[in-house]
Amino acid sequence: MKLNFKKYLSEGLLIVFSVLFALFINKVFQDYQTSQKKNVAKQSILKELYRNQAILNNWKQKHVDIRNRITTILNGENDSLKAELMSFEYLNLGLLTNNESLIDAILTNTAWESAKTTGIIAEFDYDTIQELTRIYKMQEVLTDRTLSKILDYYFDTESHNIENLDRILVQFQLRFWELTGQEELMTGLYKEAIEKINQ
Repeated sequence: MKLNFKKYLSEGLLIVFSVLFALFINKVFQDYQTSQKKNVAKQSILKELYRNQAILNNWKQKHVDIRNRITTILNGENDSLKAELMSFEYLNLGLLTNNESLIDAILTNTAWESAKTTGIIAEFDYDTIQELTRIYKMQEVLTDRTLSKILDYYFDTESHNIENLDRILVQFQLRFWELTGQEELMTGLYKEAIEKINQ
């Protein structure tokens, strides 16, 4: 009877140990997979931030040039450009943009949205999540509100009444000051977010 009890006890302990060991191995493997997914998500977000940063730097230079052109017209320092604008029956935005598009690339948020959708974002530390949320929210404000307001104003028929050119240019100047200010803020936010992820 004692021999059977010891045998059953040792077999029971072996089974319990085997189950616990299997659970441990499974947990280690799951942790490894989660860590891999987290690293992939971080690298994807980092690449996206670098891409967006390069796009924004290009935008910022163009938009500062446009803002400065408008300012020189309003300050009476560029009468030839004003005369050229007045020669059209509509506001020829190409003269202000140097015949370049207002935006030539799109700031993306695909990696960020993918990380949120898959839930891997829960593995990031709180400060990183906060930093990334702030940058992507500001990016949304810049593209969906500020740029949209500029385009909406341009497509408004009142913006093409050349008799009110100075008033129209003041409105564009204000919008471009807002845009370039937000782009300057975004430049700092991208830098901070990239540094945070690289830590």
